[in-house]
Amino acid sequence: MALVVLSFVMSVGLIFKAVSLISRGASTEIVLRFIWGGFPFTLSYSIPISLLVCSLLVFGRLSSDSEIMAMRACGVSLFNIMRVPLLISLLLSIFCLYLNNNVSPESSYSRKTNRNAIGVNEVAAMIEPGKTITSESFGTGVSIFVKERKGNNLSDVRIVEPLENESSAYRELTAKKAIMKAEENNSVLRIDLYDVVINTYSAAGTKDMTSVVAASLPFQMSIRDEKSRNAAPTRRPKDKPSWQLSADLTLSKLFPTDDQNKLKNLVRSRVEIYSRIVLAFSCFCFVLIGIPLGIKQHRKESYVGLGLSLAVAGIFYLFAILGESLAKHQSEFAHIIVIIPLFLCIGLGVYLIKRGN
Repeated sequence: MALVVLSFVMSVGLIFKAVSLISRGASTEIVLRFIWGGFPFTLSYSIPISLLVCSLLVFGRLSSDSEIMAMRACGVSLFNIMRVPLLISLLLSIFCLYLNNNVSPESSYSRKTNRNAIGVNEVAAMIEPGKTITSESFGTGVSIFVKERKGNNLSDVRIVEPLENESSAYRELTAKKAIMKAEENNSVLRIDLYDVVINTYSAAGTKDMTSVVAASLPFQMSIRDEKSRNAAPTRRPKDKPSWQLSADLTLSKLFPTDDQNKLKNLVRSRVEIYSRIVLAFSCFCFVLIGIPLGIKQHRKESYVGLGLSLAVAGIFYLFAILGESLAKHQSEFAHIIVIIPLFLCIGLGVYLIKRGN
């Protein structure tokens, strides 16, 4: 029950996104593949947290009803009471290890491939009010912000696009209203802008003193042709299975490089491998620490167990977030930060079990 509820809660944003895309003209096939691609990633988090929730709730209830005390009085040790739940958590850890190392990277890559195959209607559907959209389908470096949208009518539009002749310089177009429509066999998205102000900025972000004002201005974006849309996109570290990441790290030791982008990807690859392992064995850790915590709370209220679940899971995943942040700065210790909560949970769980015994 905890798994179903948590998976649904964690997928609410994805579901609303899918409904929004369908209502704006995106094809059902693209939307279904988009949802299915995000499901393994959701399970990677919902399975460990659901184990933590049920460990705290079940053993908290057993403790409050004095059933743990009765078992202990009959000579049953705490370890024997925990044996079956720990075995189940180990089996689920092995399943999550396969899920994180093989299924989730492929599903993430599949979602990226789906975005690559997007057409005009899907691009138009992605434009949401109050959100800056930067899609590869728009063209390199193009971003769109819309404050309000009613069908194909847009209000307070801001479009940023790079200048072709100047490196890193860009142009900003702001319009009070705009109308979208597809042209040229649904391969070009045209946005007719009204009450337009055009500003030019240098690579350093310095604004050109001259602003151009126009009553109307057409803005066109050619969506990728069929051949380029079907081309396989480049895999990021999160899109690669662990064996491929390990192969990349091995090759980097045999053939060192000074390319900063490659070095950054290698650091992220190492962190990604450790994160997947830690995330998988968090099933075992959460049960190991959840059972003695549930016994210790001595209360029937389920909200206490849920609160403890959120606190433990939040602290555990905080290290993962910190490790990913350090990886962006090419820190050599990023993967060590990621694996710290694994040892902390095991150490704390063993301590609490010994103390409970």
